[in-house]
Amino acid sequence: MMTEKQIKEKHALVCEWVTQQQIKRALRLLGELVAATELSDVIITLENLESTYENMLKYTLEGVDDPERMKVYDHLRTSILELNEEVKAILLSRFSRNHVILRQEEMRSRHRMQVKQQISSLNDLSFYDEMKESLQGQYGITSPAPGREESHRLMIKEIFNYLWLTDRYREPEMELINYSLDHQGFTWYERALFVSAITLSLFRYFDVSKFIALHKYYLDQEDEVAERSFIGLILAFYLYDQRLFLYPELLQIIEGLKEQKRFFSELESVTLQIIRARETENISRKLKEEIIPEIQRMGPDLQEKLNLDKLLPEDFTDDKNPDWQKVFKGSERLYEKMEEFSRMQMEGSDVFMSAFAHLKNFSFFDDIENWFTPFLPESPVIEESMQDTDPDFNRKMFLEGLSNTAFLCNSDKYSFCLNLKIMPHAQKEMILKLFSAELEGMKEMEADEELVRPESKTKAIYAQYLQDMYRFFKLYRYRDAFDDIFNTPLDVYNRQFFNRFGDIIPILENIGNYFFEHNQFEDSLDIFLRLNKISEKPSYEILEKIGYAYQKLKQYEDALSFYLRAELFDTNKKWLNKKIAFCYRKLAQPDKALEYYRQAEQADPENSIIRTAIGHCYLDKGEFETALKYYFKVEYGKPDDVRILRPIAWCYFALNKQGKAEKYYTKILESDATGHDYLNAGHVAWCRGDKRQAIHFYREAIRYGFEDFAHFLRTFRADQSYLLTNGIDPTDIPLMLDYLEYTLQKNR
Repeated sequence: MMTEKQIKEKHALVCEWVTQQQIKRALRLLGELVAATELSDVIITLENLESTYENMLKYTLEGVDDPERMKVYDHLRTSILELNEEVKAILLSRFSRNHVILRQEEMRSRHRMQVKQQISSLNDLSFYDEMKESLQGQYGITSPAPGREESHRLMIKEIFNYLWLTDRYREPEMELINYSLDHQGFTWYERALFVSAITLSLFRYFDVSKFIALHKYYLDQEDEVAERSFIGLILAFYLYDQRLFLYPELLQIIEGLKEQKRFFSELESVTLQIIRARETENISRKLKEEIIPEIQRMGPDLQEKLNLDKLLPEDFTDDKNPDWQKVFKGSERLYEKMEEFSRMQMEGSDVFMSAFAHLKNFSFFDDIENWFTPFLPESPVIEESMQDTDPDFNRKMFLEGLSNTAFLCNSDKYSFCLNLKIMPHAQKEMILKLFSAELEGMKEMEADEELVRPESKTKAIYAQYLQDMYRFFKLYRYRDAFDDIFNTPLDVYNRQFFNRFGDIIPILENIGNYFFEHNQFEDSLDIFLRLNKISEKPSYEILEKIGYAYQKLKQYEDALSFYLRAELFDTNKKWLNKKIAFCYRKLAQPDKALEYYRQAEQADPENSIIRTAIGHCYLDKGEFETALKYYFKVEYGKPDDVRILRPIAWCYFALNKQGKAEKYYTKILESDATGHDYLNAGHVAWCRGDKRQAIHFYREAIRYGFEDFAHFLRTFRADQSYLLTNGIDPTDIPLMLDYLEYTLQKNR
């Protein structure tokens, strides 16, 4: 007996080996899967494939010239892949009891009952004929006849399940798809549902016909349908990237996409939105662990502080009001995070996942198609949820506003309305009024940001659909039955199919810049290195960004290498000189660092950061008197900045001017002192002969600044040479350390 995990792992390996042209290995492993089916027709099919491959090898190695050999070879590979898909489905139906398998069995059973005959697969034409006859008979007109609405909804659900659960699309399925595209009896939102069904089916079972079906819907005139199918195509290309080149039909689809008018802007929008989807979990975690606890900590003072009438200037189009930060005095980090949260929301990041996650337990979401249903104000489930509202409440305007807002995905809009149904009347009215005001604010934001432009509307559809999809894979009751595409890297821009789209350099630049601006330096580095490789001539901006990414990743040698290359092109070296100097200092080359810092100083002689850096270089060289001269210049302008007091105090300690060092460390310890500050203060106290005070400071250092005594010990020993230079008896050092360890053990 094989487990579901074993079946999928072996299936994936066969796919990998076929695409890597390791055919013998693939056939051998596929043989294990085929044997487990115990089906004679499948076994015979495999034997034929093996025979074909053996003959091809024999003729090739014997020198037989066959101009059709590569066609035969590629056909053999696709045949192996198709058999691999079929065998996986057979074995899963036999050994797995997950939700999808059970639904397939249920549909097979219902199908048999409907047509009153035994059939061996879902692909029997009779089911489609029955469905088609029903469609033509009942819905040959533009809209269903009175009283037919419920049966029509059931029919749409049946079609969704049929398209989702069918493994391979043959003529009946493609006719059904063509019928839905050509017939006015289907609305745009029903076709949008069919797109989701085909996409889910394609994720589960590779089939060229499903790609063709999605491409047909992409060419539909309805934006909501076309854009959903485009996302389906891109994600499917990503999943099956390694095998696409074996199918001329798929390469033709890629070529056809490139001919579309807005293709490259849409490709960029979808790619960036997919990247944002990868960040959803981190955004939810940040909300849960950082923003919400901070708001709760502010407690009752928050309402008083948020007196918006006083905060808003008369001309609200002015720049940021400085009073806003006063609201968050004492919680400046919260203010910054709220600004970041707002920016992410405007960009299209999924900031509401955590807020709506607990509202996905309604029975409405038991039906898989409802996770992908576009929000429809006239939907019966919405009508029912809004029944018990105040007669004076403008329900129509509220629902239209909710429908049009770009900041909530369809799934969350349904969740919001379904939650209203179970609220007490008074609470419901309050929520509706508050949310109506919020929707009005969102409407103004959309107008300000020109979200009504066609490209902005397109981006909103992409964002909402991907968020709907994300919620399905993460929150659906039977999500374990699905392979979560959001658990993969989703680096569509790194896949082979992406390169086939032609001139993608502008898109890659924008993707790289997105990563760079969001401090995702590993990802930005991959993109910029790729751009640097494929560009005809080096760009100093790309070289500098590569250097900066390496620097942020603490790979200073690589960073320096690219900074020095950028130096040959960049005529304005003010920023670059500081970065080169920084890397030299990190690489323990203070003389080279000084060379570049002095150039930076000439361009900006009053810059305190440059002065501090120069002081650090002299400190690294052991030239403490010179270092102090630079530190004093900085201290003059910032006398209470503890960051400059620390190196001054250390220089005095190193120069054995312990009285002055003590003065500075006293000031430092009165501020937000670190464990290292207490350690250094202990050194000064000991060198001045006050062992009792030194022991006190050392204990505080261990308490507040180090993981354990071993960590403290390593740091202490790194400073040992300075203690010896300043007169500490070398035999006293191990005694001091042992005494500290003993006293710490006693105090535990």
